[in-house]
Amino acid sequence: MRVAIVQAAAVDESLALAEAGGVLRAAGHELRLFLQAHERDFVGAVEGFRPDVLVVQAAFMAEPWLAAALALLPRQIPRVLVGTAATFDDSLLQRMDADVALQGELDDTLPLLLDVLSAGGDVATVPGVVRLVDGEPVVTPWTSGPPDLEPRALPARDLYFDRYRFLGRFPWKRFQTGRGCVHSCGFCYLPGLREAYGGSKANVRRKSVGRVIQEIEAVRSRWPLRRVHFADDLFAPSRAWLEELADRYPREIGIPFSANTSPETVTEANAKLLARAGARVIGIGLETGSERNRTESLGRPTKDDAIRRAASRLKAEGIQLLTFNMLANPGESFDESLSTLSLNQELGTDFPRVNLAYPTEGSLLQRLMREAGREPPPPDAFSRGEWRAWCAEGDPAQFEILQRLFRLSVRWGVPPSVVSHLARRGRRSLFQPLGFYDAWVEFRWSGVGLLDAARYAARAGKPNRRVTYHESLP
Repeated sequence: MRVAIVQAAAVDESLALAEAGGVLRAAGHELRLFLQAHERDFVGAVEGFRPDVLVVQAAFMAEPWLAAALALLPRQIPRVLVGTAATFDDSLLQRMDADVALQGELDDTLPLLLDVLSAGGDVATVPGVVRLVDGEPVVTPWTSGPPDLEPRALPARDLYFDRYRFLGRFPWKRFQTGRGCVHSCGFCYLPGLREAYGGSKANVRRKSVGRVIQEIEAVRSRWPLRRVHFADDLFAPSRAWLEELADRYPREIGIPFSANTSPETVTEANAKLLARAGARVIGIGLETGSERNRTESLGRPTKDDAIRRAASRLKAEGIQLLTFNMLANPGESFDESLSTLSLNQELGTDFPRVNLAYPTEGSLLQRLMREAGREPPPPDAFSRGEWRAWCAEGDPAQFEILQRLFRLSVRWGVPPSVVSHLARRGRRSLFQPLGFYDAWVEFRWSGVGLLDAARYAARAGKPNRRVTYHESLP
């Protein structure tokens, strides 16, 4: 079949789509990717491909774009919605003009659906398919696909890098070494995936070091590559796997890399192995400086001392520290959000990344809001590039100003009392220009040159316009 894959912009580049694309191409399907923001004639380009099916990214925080894009696309072609919103919001089809939605890991479900469509079969036989019956969504029970990631076709990175050459030229590129995580954080998609699969997939599945090196070599042989980022939820939880990486990666690849992991995995031995392998930046989930909120409300059983130890061990090995932070969680006071700033200053965080919590459909954050007697905003209230303190109790503007001041305040040690004064008494619009400083921090941790970063940013768009994809869900 001829499959047109549709997304909004380059900043949404999805490894899940690339990995599914490799599987589809190996099965004989012809694929083409269309990024609406980067097409002069979006509808003409899609129609000119003469697709048999449209696969459209349906992610959280992108519903307004999704509705507008579907209104433009030819209706006679079957429409399949894929992504985080398609997976976790059964009611999505009731609001969108599409035929079916797919739930679960995309390289499990999409090949099966295309096989059924090409044979003229009944889509209701495909696991994880959502369809409307008398106006109500009906979901076919999920079944897990092949458990082993190893024998699958290489990701179809050319879908992005050849058609949109500025993506191929950008020398920083993402890879995945596996899927899954040992944690069950309430703000993450993984607990929902595990529950829907009924435990049929292992919590963590890992590609071999040899397979990871093969994927990197396949990219390096065709496109510029000077920085590698491993985009797993949890990088290298296995000591034996990390030992092999530290032995082979410097010899066979030798490109500085960044990755995300959990503080609990950063033992002294693992920190040394990460440094020996070539880690330049390691990100850990701090989430909130309030240990009570982190462990009791957000379901993240990570103590402050574990975060301190991980940061100290990484820095002792010359690895720069990146942290992930969430402000305005349900039930979190403004002073507790300030403690997140204070903890980052204590750690000497090199690259803090900070977002405002948002209560996506079916999430713990949404449930906590309802338990507190507050109704979450509807899904179509979330729009690309609009970051608001949806879950805040009290004045949301204070949290939104804190987010703007956060990175600058961590870097320059601005006292939390000063930040508090500005956030409580300032106007949000006055702090909008600090978005340029946030972009500067993003550039610095990527490790690429200023010219390369500027060329990419000018075409790809602002990072805060990225939708909420996942390692196996676009």
